[in-house]
Amino acid sequence: MIKVQSRARTTRGGEREMDPYKMIIACTNQKGGCAKTTTAVNLATSLAEGNLSRGIEPAKVLLVDLDPQGNASTSFGVDKSKLGRTVYDLLMNDLGEELPILDEYLISPEILTDSMREAWKNQHRYDKDGAKKEKKVPNYIKVENLWLLPSNIQLSGAEIELATRIGRETRLKEGLATAIHEFDYIIIDTPPSLGLLTINALAAANWVLIPVQTEYYALEGMSQLMNSIKLIQRRINPHLKLFGIALTMYQKTRLCNTVSSEVRRHFDKQVFGTMIPRIISIAEAPLEGAPVVILKKPTKRNKGSQAYWSLAKEVSDRVKKLRYKYGVNETSRLKLHRLQQIE
Repeated sequence: MIKVQSRARTTRGGEREMDPYKMIIACTNQKGGCAKTTTAVNLATSLAEGNLSRGIEPAKVLLVDLDPQGNASTSFGVDKSKLGRTVYDLLMNDLGEELPILDEYLISPEILTDSMREAWKNQHRYDKDGAKKEKKVPNYIKVENLWLLPSNIQLSGAEIELATRIGRETRLKEGLATAIHEFDYIIIDTPPSLGLLTINALAAANWVLIPVQTEYYALEGMSQLMNSIKLIQRRINPHLKLFGIALTMYQKTRLCNTVSSEVRRHFDKQVFGTMIPRIISIAEAPLEGAPVVILKKPTKRNKGSQAYWSLAKEVSDRVKKLRYKYGVNETSRLKLHRLQQIE
């Protein structure tokens, strides 16, 4: 077996510290309706699939669905009523032992592909007149290199249950301990609040990606979110940093242009150049049981898919610059995974 080299340090107490340069990204905004889940899902899928013509190398990616609504899971056609273990079970672990998360908690790319193809088939089972029809599932309805830690409505009671538990803010970090060094990226989709679930995500992450809807009310919540991030930096996770801000649901209106200009004025280079448009193909993608970056080719006609692939390129480039800056030169976890499969 090939051993994965870890840059994690060990504390005096013998516990492993989080590697401050791992790409564990919490996609967070306490405001709902800002395309947070859509951004997490499409970004994770794009980075996993890769696109060499765009300069995006395929990567081994874990997507964590930490929202009780479970929309990230639904985006891949996952039937939440048939789930086994979920992120809820991981958070409620009181044994203090490392969990077999890779073997028992994650949904593999193969199962995700089956779920997506079944959802696509169900959506196209009938024609416009209501007559039943058989339609072949397109070959492109598949996903590679992407694992999912799913969620369902059971997670909605987690914040109340965790309130009296020891280590309630770091349950996710502890639960992911055995998986952190197995993936090139771990992307966490959070609920639209600054409650205990979001705090767990920020405690487990090294980086924060903030999707901001280009509307006026989005600006009001930014200061509160940034204050929360600073507080977690001081009290829980000193490694936490702002990775970037993605402007979403953009339209060519005076309001959207004003909001985007204000965000860029305050955060400058931390704002990604790509703006995700408000477009029907992105909104309709969950009906097909697959992210828009899989359903639509990234062309000028498919602006939603094109925008998310463009954002993935910016994220990939930013990661390369950060790793170069801090002297991080690790072998891709995807390459190691493929070598292990050959053995």
